[in-house]
Amino acid sequence: MKQKTAIARGVPTRIKMLTLLTGLLVTSLASAEINVAIYAGQSFIDNGDLNLTQGKTNLNFSDVSWEDNSFEEPVFYGARLGYWFDDAPNWGLSIDFAHLKNYLNYDNNAQINGTDLNGNPVNGVEPISNHIQDFNMSHGVNTLTFNGQYRWFPAGQRDNTLLGRMQLYTGLGAGFSVPHVEAVINGTQTYEYQWGAGPVINGMMGVNYDLIKYVSAFAEYKLTYVDVEDDLKGGGTINTETVNHQLIFGLAAHFDL
Repeated sequence: MKQKTAIARGVPTRIKMLTLLTGLLVTSLASAEINVAIYAGQSFIDNGDLNLTQGKTNLNFSDVSWEDNSFEEPVFYGARLGYWFDDAPNWGLSIDFAHLKNYLNYDNNAQINGTDLNGNPVNGVEPISNHIQDFNMSHGVNTLTFNGQYRWFPAGQRDNTLLGRMQLYTGLGAGFSVPHVEAVINGTQTYEYQWGAGPVINGMMGVNYDLIKYVSAFAEYKLTYVDVEDDLKGGGTINTETVNHQLIFGLAAHFDL
């Protein structure tokens, strides 16, 4: 009986503590500004190296080029959830998802070094398609980053004047990628999403302008570095590092909690 009494007394105590903690959390968020944004635009991809390992194949392809096809289905788009602190309104946090796309120009020539499928040495310029028949991430490199952000108010405050509607902002963050790998290499096809295939770092700078009370438009330049290691069916990997430059435009809904 004593044990049951102790448990019975403990349950209300835990409920009270949980209620208190919930109340403190809600109070801390009560006057926070929340932003929900969607965007699209144009991505540009720098040339970079690519490494292929598969069986006896171990090849490095130097300075390969990519296509972004930002406006072809599935289009390049993104979404962002932001939080701005009430006690420090210039500072905020955000979670950003971007559906970036990379298409390897495998019909181009490249400097290739290493060993081929038969273990023979390779060192020279030749078509990439001699070793990679297809490789892209058209259903997305799919980056998810967690960012810190800072913003300025050119008018000194946010109000309904022409300059008061404007905010300048910048941000920096890191996360991971979830690419959709589409590859045909030496007759073996890989076609699948791969969770957490590599680290992502991004930075951004832009301008947000309030259109009406709860809706704003924004223009932004974002730079994203992605280090992706894709697994191949039957064994092996493709590893590539890409730098993506994005010019994006979007709409955001903002409200206070």
